[in-house]
Amino acid sequence: MTHRMKHVIIGASGQVGGYLFKELATRHESVVGTSWTHTAPGLRSLNMEDEKAVIQLLDGEHPHVVWIPAALPDVDRCEREPDVSYRLNVQAPGRVAELAAQRGAKVVFFSTDYVFDGENGPYSEGDEVHPLQVYGRHKAEIENFLLSSVPRSVIIRPAWIYSQDANPRNFVYRVVQQLKQGAVVKAVTDQWNTPTPSDGLGKMAWQAVVDDFVGILHVVGPERLSRYELTVRIARKFGFSAEQVEPVTTEAFHLEAQRPLNGGLITAYRDYRMEPGRDFSPVF
Repeated sequence: MTHRMKHVIIGASGQVGGYLFKELATRHESVVGTSWTHTAPGLRSLNMEDEKAVIQLLDGEHPHVVWIPAALPDVDRCEREPDVSYRLNVQAPGRVAELAAQRGAKVVFFSTDYVFDGENGPYSEGDEVHPLQVYGRHKAEIENFLLSSVPRSVIIRPAWIYSQDANPRNFVYRVVQQLKQGAVVKAVTDQWNTPTPSDGLGKMAWQAVVDDFVGILHVVGPERLSRYELTVRIARKFGFSAEQVEPVTTEAFHLEAQRPLNGGLITAYRDYRMEPGRDFSPVF
């Protein structure tokens, strides 16, 4: 695959899409990004449920690659509103992928570690999925659809995505804002995962396209931590005391959707591993 391509990113205002947009722009690729719920300068407004609008965009741009980070990632809302989750996490991205593939574009879809139950992590690409909640079940369903119906598609699974964006949807930003206010931040000791830096995710996703990778790919950071340890590291990085972080268990939050506990992802593909010391944001 050539290195000079045209790209469309469906959902370019989030932590995944935003960094992906930056990565492609840095490489002087031709890239058009869309947003809907969370607008941002320089992005086109697109409701991915509007098939006519999607067709108009694809036929106007003729992209080589269509990236789909757009989703409803609010896991508890998905549990409360499974119909909305199905529309936004299965139906709409599935149709976008179909339309893109029909026009000869490569499809890159961003999934989640929540397709696993967290009984025996970390998990590699070949492990059998077993989601605990609506969000994970819907992501597993769209994965199956892409693998069976969208040739040459790529499914990228990150986990616990983080960045240093000043954005309330960013876990790091929320923690730092609470610490600045002098609040005690509760963080769970019984959830383990592999935090994924947004900038590294963008770089590895790009590399997968350059390599014409096909299938499922895990892209995560190099360490496996508890949510508590991650939060303590964030506190120290920004000059706060670790004593402002209170260790609790997941049970204390009374969440609507179950979370995988002993989770995390590893990749079987050496070329896509984020090794410590490489050009990615460290895990604080």
